[in-house]
Amino acid sequence: MGLIPYNRVFDVLEHRFRLAELPFPVTTAEGPARLSALEARRVLYSRSSEPVLREEIWREAVDAAQCDTGAAGSERLLALWLALPAMRRTLHRIAIRWPIDRRELESESLLALLAVLVDVDPRIREVDRALLRPTINRVWAFARARTRERPVADAGALAAAHLSVESPAESPVGGWHDGWELQVSPPVRPDGLSATVRFSVAPDRLESFRLGEVAGHLGLGEIVHRARRPSEGSRIGTLSLRPSGGRR
Repeated sequence: MGLIPYNRVFDVLEHRFRLAELPFPVTTAEGPARLSALEARRVLYSRSSEPVLREEIWREAVDAAQCDTGAAGSERLLALWLALPAMRRTLHRIAIRWPIDRRELESESLLALLAVLVDVDPRIREVDRALLRPTINRVWAFARARTRERPVADAGALAAAHLSVESPAESPVGGWHDGWELQVSPPVRPDGLSATVRFSVAPDRLESFRLGEVAGHLGLGEIVHRARRPSEGSRIGTLSLRPSGGRR
């Protein structure tokens, strides 16, 4: 049993196709030719190469990958290998912004390439953009989602600690006569994971609740209730609340 000399999937692919040849001929300005894998990839990423030749290489690579039904998938691996330089640039930009494990990014990149490769039409113009742009977008989306994750050494212990906090069977919130009522029950999931429920209230409405509680505590609830206005109108006066014995 042979050992894999690398611990990154990009390096494994590089080793796989370092001396390989393209399994199909390409059409150059001088006519049909057969290129090695390194020569073909050098053409793809060289600014001085002919656009027509680049299109031909990508078209043949994508078409061969989509027709590859073998268990080894050598044609699909070749298409992934041709895209590695573009993916390395993307992973380098991501690594500058976020400290994400490079091996995770490389694995996600290949999975995204395989997913996009299935639906790419090799007959369209700029087939390389049709393959690489959606793949790069998926990798960026994965990286952004990955930054929102927080590693936990023992998820079971975290759930047990969450469940150990006693909570009432029901937490009714009533007494408001606005035509609605909120009732919160504890989560029934065995892992105890739940999300915080938050209701956003306008500042003026929240302030009215606070003043209502203060007025009720001072025994002025009925007076405030009769004095409230159903809608905005002209101001007829002000009401100041001060601590007992405070300065006037």
